[in-house]
Amino acid sequence: MTVTATVLGAGSVGLGIAASLAIAGQRVTLLARAGSVAALRASAITVSGLHGEHALAAGAIAIEEAAAPSATARSCDMLVVTTKAHDIAAALAPFAGAEPAPRAVLSLHNGIGASEAIRAALGPGIPIYASAMMIGLERQGIAHVVSKAASSPINAGPLLGDATAPLERFVAAAQGGFLPMRVDPTIRETVLFKLLFNTCMNPTGALTGLTYGELVTHPSTRGLIERLAEETLAVLAAAHGYRPAASGEAYARDTLTPIVIPRSAGHRSSMLQDVAAGRRTEMASLNGAVARLGRLHGIATPTHDALIDLIGARSPGDPTKEVR
Repeated sequence: MTVTATVLGAGSVGLGIAASLAIAGQRVTLLARAGSVAALRASAITVSGLHGEHALAAGAIAIEEAAAPSATARSCDMLVVTTKAHDIAAALAPFAGAEPAPRAVLSLHNGIGASEAIRAALGPGIPIYASAMMIGLERQGIAHVVSKAASSPINAGPLLGDATAPLERFVAAAQGGFLPMRVDPTIRETVLFKLLFNTCMNPTGALTGLTYGELVTHPSTRGLIERLAEETLAVLAAAHGYRPAASGEAYARDTLTPIVIPRSAGHRSSMLQDVAAGRRTEMASLNGAVARLGRLHGIATPTHDALIDLIGARSPGDPTKEVR
């Protein structure tokens, strides 16, 4: 089975998923910022690490400018959106109201709210699928990605009531790639589980510079993670009736540590990578989302509030304005 896929965003996740789909024999177009197009077209795309060693010769994947996708890029079977959540509206502007249009969209975003933002940008006529990706990719060159964490397949499913047939066809076509993927009938709970993980690990990693393994084994950061988890658990229980652990301590001991060790211990959080590169972070859709839901349901989130302020001091702009 062959599908056409357009991957929007040429960061670590975009490069990784585009390479995996191409290895699976699918027709892939990668949409990148204008300043990166020429270099990507001239480079072999390589992926190394936990998912094996893979190389695609220059030209194996079509590279286009994200601001001006061709009709071929727009008329794909699946548009895979890998930009940061706060960039969704701007990144999808070239697709909004344009013909031809993608037949379906897969969101590869951390946090919550991305599916709704995509629907707001593209309208109700295109099926939209959410995902939870417990795979850690780090970009180490214009076209080189290293896989440093691998805890589960990419889980994908509909959050907004869309039929699953287009997603099932896409996932079947992706199976020959090196990044595993599955259709998840309980995607809402899986997304919330990933939100819990990210709200504990991403900001603590960004502030300390520590790897996942160091974060869960160092007494100071482990205590911080347990307090973050306690607050997130209380908020998710109130807002969604979902509480996958009895306490923050139990989550860190029984769930988080077995996830991180042994296959993710050397990974550094994507938020740390953003802070190091001077990019805006995803706090608004992660800890910011928990803080907002906490206020809505009368649950205090002082640990999240403190980390929101600290990350705001280290990242471009002032994300506290949008998460408060």
